[in-house]
Amino acid sequence: MKVKTLLFVLLVFSALQIPAFGQDAAMLSRQGDSLYYIKDYEGSISRYEASLLLDPASADVVYNAACVYSLMHRPDDAFGKLELLPGLGYENVKWISADTDLESLHGDSRWKPLIEKLQVNLNRRKDISVMKIVTSDIDNFWNMYDVYRSTGKAEDINRLYFDKKSPGLDAFTKVRVINAAEMDTVLKLYPKYIESIRVNTLKLAGIKDKLKEYFLKLKEIYPDVYYPDIYFTMGCFNTGGTVSGRMLLIGSEMMCADRNSPKEELSDWLKGNIGDFENIEQIVMHESIHTLQSSNPKTLLGASIREGACDFIASMVTGNELSSAHYVYGSKYEKGLWKEFKKEMNGNKYSRWLYSGDNSVGRPSDLGYFMGYKICEAYYENAADKKQAVKDIIEVQDFETFLKQSRYEEKFKP
Repeated sequence: MKVKTLLFVLLVFSALQIPAFGQDAAMLSRQGDSLYYIKDYEGSISRYEASLLLDPASADVVYNAACVYSLMHRPDDAFGKLELLPGLGYENVKWISADTDLESLHGDSRWKPLIEKLQVNLNRRKDISVMKIVTSDIDNFWNMYDVYRSTGKAEDINRLYFDKKSPGLDAFTKVRVINAAEMDTVLKLYPKYIESIRVNTLKLAGIKDKLKEYFLKLKEIYPDVYYPDIYFTMGCFNTGGTVSGRMLLIGSEMMCADRNSPKEELSDWLKGNIGDFENIEQIVMHESIHTLQSSNPKTLLGASIREGACDFIASMVTGNELSSAHYVYGSKYEKGLWKEFKKEMNGNKYSRWLYSGDNSVGRPSDLGYFMGYKICEAYYENAADKKQAVKDIIEVQDFETFLKQSRYEEKFKP
């Protein structure tokens, strides 16, 4: 299922009570995701098909519909969707090959030709010259914002921002269900903060060359790298970054604060999740490495290693020393944290360790990133073949074996 590439999926169960007619494609797709997660496949496929009637070119929804048809043991319908993917630009061969939802189709004579067509799309991504780093949505946002401050009209948000959207912003609005009404709300809630990040967001156009330099460094240590298109957008404070196909979508409003940014307007959750502009290159590389992963963790251990892997490889490429609160705290209390983490790592409750914002009372949130990083660091340091170690870290699937092979726990033995 394509939605598994997201950090987590918000299950909007209340929305499932709304009839399908009158809704937009993005909301119908999100309802399909929610129904998939509770294994209501009939309900899920009805929402996906309704979404595709409104937006037939959405590769993510086409992919998800194929997964559901496969789980319903309807291979012809599944391939009917899958065979649309090459023409829609889908190219994540690793993900589709590893997706357990589609395992029942691997023996079908149609599977191999499908993968070959997708590989053709993917091979185009080996050339960095075709990589796009797009900041046009940032310029359009501020042009809109200056008008909006005078008028306060949501229609100006559509006319001057969403109607001029890049392919990345178009995907972002669908993945995160962003619209003019929602943006109208946040612009009224956080005017001081939003104005404070203007200068930093406008600096994003100036980091394109540096990002390409980092991608070339990544290729040196991981030759299988494929280059994503990166879109810097302005969203509605519901994600700092996500992936749609091979597009990396950055919510710049979440990633461009600095020490002078006023945060009194923000909720506690936002205060805990707003990123510092000084770390923007590290954040972009972290999210880019997610596009190279195909794992679908089911445990805290797996999710932490998956996130820690991105931090570890990104810091290798950028040369940045990670200094966020959870790394400072983790370095100071690593032994005790490992004891705690070990007790919970085989479960699927993430709230004390990942994506928790202000829920980690008395200590920084996201300490799972730190634990995953340290496990990856130990794996790399104990590996004889460093290039193979990088490949293993990015492509890990068996997280328990990876932990054992890292010999991380040995550092705490007397």
